[in-house]
Amino acid sequence: MAATRPPAPSGQALSLISALSNPDNHALHVQAIRARDDALSSSNESYNSLCLQLAYTLVGSDDPQSMLDQIDPRELDIWKQTDHHSVLRLQHDPSLWLAFGQTAGFILKNVLLRPPMHAVTAGNAHGVLYIQPPTSNHLKETLICALNCKHGELRAVASSIIATSAVCSDSIQPALSIHAWPTLIPALLHPLQNNQATSLHTIEGSLLTIRKILEDGPGELSHEQVDAIIPLLVQYLSSPHEKLVIASLHAIIASIVGLDYMPNALVLHFSNYLASLSALASATPPKPAMIRTLVCRSIVALLNLRTEYIRPHMASLCQFMLQQMNVTNAKQQQQALSDDADANVAFEACDFWWTFCHLEEEACTPDMAETVQVLLPQLVPILLTNMVYTMDKQRELMALNELEMEQQQLQQQQQQLTSMKPLFHKSRSKHGGQSNGEAIGHANASEDAGNESESDFDDDDDDREDDDDGEWTLRKCSAATLDCLATLYGADYILPCLLPALEHGLVSSDPWIQEASILALGAVADGCMLELNASMAQLYPCLLNVLAATNGSVLPQLVVITAWTVSRYASWAVEQVQTGAQGQLLGEMTKIFMDRLYDNNRRIQVACCSAFGAIAEAAEDLMVPYLEPVYRTLVTMLSKYQGRSLLMVFDCFGILANCCGPATAEHDLPAMYVPPLLRLWNALAKNDSTDRTLLPLMECLASIVLASGTNYQLYALETFELAMSIIESVTLVVTATPGDAILNEEEVDPIVCATDLLDALVEALGDNFGALVASSQRYGQQFLTMFVHLLCKHEIPSVRMSALAMVGDLARKAPVVIEPALPLILQETITGMDPTHPTVCTNANLIALLMGNGTNGARGSDIPGLVENAAACVGRLAKVNPEFVAPDLPRFLLGWCDGMAKIVDQTERRDAFQGFVKTVYANPQAIQQTASSGDLPTVLGSILYCILTWHMPPDSDGQGVALLTGDYSFRPFPPQEAELGAALVKLVQDMKISVGDETWFAVEKGLPVNVRRLLKEYYYT
Repeated sequence: MAATRPPAPSGQALSLISALSNPDNHALHVQAIRARDDALSSSNESYNSLCLQLAYTLVGSDDPQSMLDQIDPRELDIWKQTDHHSVLRLQHDPSLWLAFGQTAGFILKNVLLRPPMHAVTAGNAHGVLYIQPPTSNHLKETLICALNCKHGELRAVASSIIATSAVCSDSIQPALSIHAWPTLIPALLHPLQNNQATSLHTIEGSLLTIRKILEDGPGELSHEQVDAIIPLLVQYLSSPHEKLVIASLHAIIASIVGLDYMPNALVLHFSNYLASLSALASATPPKPAMIRTLVCRSIVALLNLRTEYIRPHMASLCQFMLQQMNVTNAKQQQQALSDDADANVAFEACDFWWTFCHLEEEACTPDMAETVQVLLPQLVPILLTNMVYTMDKQRELMALNELEMEQQQLQQQQQQLTSMKPLFHKSRSKHGGQSNGEAIGHANASEDAGNESESDFDDDDDDREDDDDGEWTLRKCSAATLDCLATLYGADYILPCLLPALEHGLVSSDPWIQEASILALGAVADGCMLELNASMAQLYPCLLNVLAATNGSVLPQLVVITAWTVSRYASWAVEQVQTGAQGQLLGEMTKIFMDRLYDNNRRIQVACCSAFGAIAEAAEDLMVPYLEPVYRTLVTMLSKYQGRSLLMVFDCFGILANCCGPATAEHDLPAMYVPPLLRLWNALAKNDSTDRTLLPLMECLASIVLASGTNYQLYALETFELAMSIIESVTLVVTATPGDAILNEEEVDPIVCATDLLDALVEALGDNFGALVASSQRYGQQFLTMFVHLLCKHEIPSVRMSALAMVGDLARKAPVVIEPALPLILQETITGMDPTHPTVCTNANLIALLMGNGTNGARGSDIPGLVENAAACVGRLAKVNPEFVAPDLPRFLLGWCDGMAKIVDQTERRDAFQGFVKTVYANPQAIQQTASSGDLPTVLGSILYCILTWHMPPDSDGQGVALLTGDYSFRPFPPQEAELGAALVKLVQDMKISVGDETWFAVEKGLPVNVRRLLKEYYYT
């Protein structure tokens, strides 16, 4: 590596750097920024010169004692004239040169990666400035020289500049890219190959640069360059110097993770590599925690990406990982302060088991599975212990609990004086019954219970109870791993290892151990539910007792995790009621949860609402006898709760409507809860129609409307006008934004939710919806105009999609409402099905469709759900009046087929196909007119492919090729749709007759073998 010292920097460059590094002097700092920009962009020569001067400063700062002496006196005078104070400070304290040099390096990196534009006189064009020869050659030499610096801070900056410039994917500085710098890798490898004659600083600089190159852009290196690097990295794993070992470990991990192939050199030296890892892992005394952490990470990377190379060593690697997890384990058992470094080692070791659980079947051999199975008695208790919060975390959560209690008392006094804070709503997802890894999100639920500040309600990460958006910690990794192991191995192997520790933990006097034990019980629910049935009779009452405890000293974290665990076993509780074993259990649980909702802790509120929702989903109509007290409590919470707690109450209303159905609208129940919801809606909307709290409120009302049916008639007009008001007011707000502003989906979410609520009213009221519209003095006359011109033509796809769904339901339920606007509605519906570039369904894109990728070629079909809604909508319009749709059929026939093939909902599919059949018979010439350039077989094939989707077996996503060419697995036409099936048989036979044998033979020739067999067995008979 070159060791020639570069010249000292110029006074102008030094003045610029000192001014830029001194923001306290605002005027000088601004002046320096302007001078820097002028110097960089005035000309290519000026840009190149300044970059080189910055590099000289970076290297020169490594010798702070003599730096000023090396600067030319004339250049020093220039610097003194502009910033005499900085010169005096450096003379008084030469150590300040290190920060000065770092600043020069950071400026250099910035101007290299974000080069300025400069005006080119000819034509007033603009171009990007680049480092060019011979300056680029001098700069390369200087940067390589900087890797020799004695001070690690300067070497780090230099290595970052080299690596980023060399492998930047955009090649921002072509002259510095690795492809134009053939001497770079040899220059970096030379000190490693001649380590006896090279300083430790230079070796560190080379290894650090190699590491960064492999991390930032390993694909930019040739196979030969990688193969030259790897053996030296493996060699330095045996170095006595910790920094060299760490850099080598990082670099090898980067090559394993970043390259899409296993380097030949690593394969050849794999035994040496594993031996080095083993030596580092088993060293006496133990190596520093950072090295052990990287050893674990190396093994995890191999397990995840190169499993075949570590299969023979699985047993020894598993033992090593257990040992590393036990370090922290032992400290926690002794109630000592946890060491962050050892905790990091344990976390990386735990990630090994998590990664193992998620290996593909072909990667995990039976021998590997058996190896882990044998170790489960050791592994499972360690996972349970690692799920206990560390002592530091316990103290932190306790302090946060106390702070939150004080805040709650203050908020109760101010609640009537403050308005609700804005929320970022996310669509409701199913509760409970989640599969492997559900414990990931809930391992931090207890932590969140004591880690919520007032600002939490202003973030769009407000659903942390369900979404693990926080740091991936040892606790969360342990809980998720236990969840996965329970599913992978089942109760026979997990419970004997878990239950003894669990039984001890559940009755522990330490609430933190009890909390972790309850988390573990919830984590194994999916894998061990049946086998735990016998134990749940004793365990479930214990859990309910924790929830029912009124002692203020009970940890909020304990209550939160208990609520989640109770919900995980909701199906067991429901079974107890159904079988009569514990007929009153559901009533007891409901009372406990309703009482708990009065808790002032917001995390407890959220957790209990969520858990109750899961129980209600499992119980379904068994919840009906308890609806009155439940609604009474939920209505009370509407005025008590704020933020995410209020969202969860809305969620409960919607879940009860979905699960209990019409029973929620019987007798006086609607009068108990619908008016308070509408009053809250009205109050929120008057204050701010874009308040995102309104979104889940409208969603839950849509569920209530659908469940209530015509029983909702009493509240329909107010609901209708509130929804229309939201659409109107939000539209005004959106249109008031600057003309060049681009709308996004989030801004129009209230319009989408309000439209979906109107659609629910259509579905619930049927023919009466027309009378409802007419009865509205405010919106009766403008409903159709607003609907067609505002919603169906809206620029945001999600609005159009909801509008199209409503058009379809209006055509089916209340066609008289939309008859006056049918021409405009049809035009917009056709647009949604791709009028310009119709999708042509060939064998290739049919396979893509069957494999879940879909086929598209225009603006409508690449928006999820839009083409399906459009296809169903046109089908329903055609069912009402096929003669109205038929004349335009050639324009959208292929798009209609594409959309129908993608519809999932059976009712919408039936309506779409029934309308399609009627329309084709109303305009049979449309098939011929659709064919372009005489390609009639392609059009007919598109229709046939659309029809065959009725014969696809359930859960056939991803099986497209097998369905078409593999073993025959098409199913008969659904018997419940026999009438439609007969109509499609007739349509196929009529098409075959109308086009003639020659054309039909061409159609069949292009079909896969299984499709031809289906036609012969079902459609030709």
